[in-house]
Amino acid sequence: MKNTTSTGEFFGTGSYFPASDLEALHEELTVVADSDLEAWIVETKHRMDGLHARWLLAIAEYDRRQVAEVEHALSTTGWVRSTLRLTARVASTVVRQARGLLRMPEVAQNAVAGDITPDAVSQLDTARRKHPDDFQSHEGVFAEVATYLDPTDLRKAIGYWEQQIDFPSAVEQAHSQRRRRRFSINQTFDGMWALSGELDPETGALVNHAIEHAARSAYLDSDDPRQPWQIRADALGDICEQSLRNNTATSKGVKPHVTVTIDAETLLRLRNGLGTIDDAEVPPETVDRLVCDSSIVRILTSGDGAPIDVGRATRVIPSGMRRALDARDRGCQWAGCNAPADWCDAHHIEHWVDGGPTELDNLVLLCRTHHTAIHETAGQPSSFIRGRRTPARAP
Repeated sequence: MKNTTSTGEFFGTGSYFPASDLEALHEELTVVADSDLEAWIVETKHRMDGLHARWLLAIAEYDRRQVAEVEHALSTTGWVRSTLRLTARVASTVVRQARGLLRMPEVAQNAVAGDITPDAVSQLDTARRKHPDDFQSHEGVFAEVATYLDPTDLRKAIGYWEQQIDFPSAVEQAHSQRRRRRFSINQTFDGMWALSGELDPETGALVNHAIEHAARSAYLDSDDPRQPWQIRADALGDICEQSLRNNTATSKGVKPHVTVTIDAETLLRLRNGLGTIDDAEVPPETVDRLVCDSSIVRILTSGDGAPIDVGRATRVIPSGMRRALDARDRGCQWAGCNAPADWCDAHHIEHWVDGGPTELDNLVLLCRTHHTAIHETAGQPSSFIRGRRTPARAP
C-alpha cells in the first residue's frame, strides 16, 4: 500500500482523530500505510487510556467539591448516571474508581500518561480497598508492573501479593469462590435451553478442559462448517450423553435418557410431522438419528390424547450387539475422525424404518457430529465412511 500520509500528519496537530466526520475519516483511513494504521490504533488507545484517567480524576474533583449536591441536589453518582446516560451500576463503579484513583497518586501518574489501562486501574483500586495500608506501602511497585502486565497476569500478581500479606483472607477468598458456584438451565418459550451461572476455579477448569477435549477433533477439521461456539455446544451434549450411556443408576429399572415423543405414522414416514423432546419440537432428521439406537415404547391414546395402553419396550440395538459393534469398529468410522467408541452412536446404514435389519453388517459407529451430518445431509457421499460398511445412500 502506498504511503501517502505520515504518522504525524495522520494524527494531526492537537487532534486525537484524523478527521472530525465519518466520511473524511474513511477517506484518510483508506490511504494510510499499514504501519501507520497500526501506529494510529496503538497511539489512539494510549491516548484514550490517558483520557480515561483524566476523566476519573475530574469526577473525583467534582465529587470533592460536592458540586452535584450544591447545584443539583443529587449525589455525584446520581449526576453521573443521569448526565452521562449510564446505568446506576456503571455510574456507581465510575465514581468509586474516581475516588480510588485520587488515593493512588503513583498509579494516577502513570494512568494519566496513558501507560495503565482502565482495567488495570480497576484491579488496583479493588486491591487498595481490600488492603489500604499494605497497598500504600507497595503502590510504587504496582504502578510500575501495571504498565506492562496484561489483565490476567496483573490479577495473578495481585493474588500472589495478597497471599503474602494476608494469607487467611486469601484462603477465605478461595472458599468464598467455592460457595458462589451456581448453575441454572431453563427452557425458553421457543424450546431452546438457556444456561447461566458461575463456577469456582477448579470446577470451571474441569468443565473447560472436558469441553475442549471433546471438541478437539472438530477444531482440527478445516471442513467442519460449525462455528466454535456451536462446536462447544455440541461437545457439551456429547459429554452429557456419554455420562448417561455409562450411568449405572436407574429409575424404575430404566437408565436416565432423553425421551422423544412422536406418533407412529410420522415415525414410519407415512405423513409429515415433528417429534418432541420435553415439549420442544425437533426435526425429522434428529428423530431418525435418535432412533438409530434406542428403545421404542408403543403408547395407544384415546381421542383426547389420554394414554389407554402402553406396549413393552423393544431395544432396537441390544447391549450385546452394541458391545460387538464397539469391538469391531473401535470408534467413529467417518474418514479422518478418531472419536472413540464411547463417544459414538450406532447408525443403521439402511435405516430400520426402510426395512434395514438390526444386525452388525448393517450397523456402523459414528460420533455425534458425523451421525448428525449423515442424517441432516441427504445423499451424503458413501466415501465419507471407511471400510466395507459404506452405505449406498444416507437414510
